Amino acid sequence: MNTHVDCIACVINKANKLADKYFEDKHKKYNFMNQVLREVSKIEYDRTAPFLVAKVMRILKKETGINDFYLQEKKLFNKKLLSMENQIEDMLNHSKDRFITALKIALAGNIVDFGAFDEISFDLVKDIINKTLASDFDDKLYRKLKNDLLKCKTLLYLGDNTGEIVFDKIFIREIIREYPDIEIFFAVRGEPVLNDVNEEDAYYVELNKYANIISNGTDLPGTDLLEVCDEFKEIFKKSDIIISKGQGNFESLPGCKQNVYYLFLCKCDLLVKKLKTEKLANMFIHESKL
Repeated sequence: MNTHVDCIACVINKANKLADKYFEDKHKKYNFMNQVLREVSKIEYDRTAPFLVAKVMRILKKETGINDFYLQEKKLFNKKLLSMENQIEDMLNHSKDRFITALKIALAGNIVDFGAFDEISFDLVKDIINKTLASDFDDKLYRKLKNDLLKCKTLLYLGDNTGEIVFDKIFIREIIREYPDIEIFFAVRGEPVLNDVNEEDAYYVELNKYANIISNGTDLPGTDLLEVCDEFKEIFKKSDIIISKGQGNFESLPGCKQNVYYLFLCKCDLLVKKLKTEKLANMFIHESKL
């Protein structure tokens, strides 16, 4: 998706909130926001919102000397959602269809997004899980995914946020349970950005037991094919199926012409209008429909 004027307003608003948090001195805040506005004014129309977010976060890192702004939140949500793993497994054991239940729970985990929200509670995570489990899914698309998995040799799973990755792990485990011959890669961000997953997070929740962990080589909160590293591009191109988690990946990938299944919660007003849905609606979309 090209950067929209609504995306620009959203990014500036986020930058202003971060400035209030990290700059007590008004002159330092002014200098930071001045740099942000200059970057915004230079953004090319065909670049994505995650690209602009990365630009802003690079300025903030330079001005504060802090490399990982959400380090504590990332650790907290990874630990807390790991504590829910047995509870989720019990839900799978009592479900009529373990696979679609695991898929829905993975999607619900997309609520753990400090780029979209300033605060997230564990009660909210549980509420979204219950709402997602009770929702209807596109049955035709679900059958297509299952049929594609039958023929799949290589699957690339694009991670999004920390905490959420615990539910991704559970879903990937179900994929392996039904399709044990598939080689699975799990992609993480190359550097800290917002509360997005990096290699350290993936290994902490033991995703490496079920997938090969690879870095996309960028500090973007999305998957911008103009920015990712060559190793990632190679795996991306050879993958029979790509499961793309999160709104950031959805904002940066459409038009890639690959067999991509998007799973995310619709969190912004622009996408609510574009996709003709409601806030926090469950989105399960195939690349061919975009």
